[in-house]
Amino acid sequence: MNVDGLSGTGIPYLNMIKKALPKEEPKKKKFKNCRLTDIDPKTKKPRLKKGVSMDRAIEVLYMFENTGVLPNQIEDMKQTIENQRHRILKLEDW
Repeated sequence: MNVDGLSGTGIPYLNMIKKALPKEEPKKKKFKNCRLTDIDPKTKKPRLKKGVSMDRAIEVLYMFENTGVLPNQIEDMKQTIENQRHRILKLEDW
């Protein structure tokens, strides 16, 4: 309901009415696929996706290297997270 157009009509307690109205929630953004690479179907090798600049790829690589986490550690973390998720689902169904 839009009451802004009524402000010039002299409605008493208009500010209180505005505060009592439900607030419109901002639309949530959908998850955007943020991968920078894909696999070339011809050569079966990784390549930068179309539209990804070399500067952006270097920036992400730099951020990754500064974490101090090795790629095999990331795979271990992914597996641990997946195991924990299955365990939680199993306990919730119990």
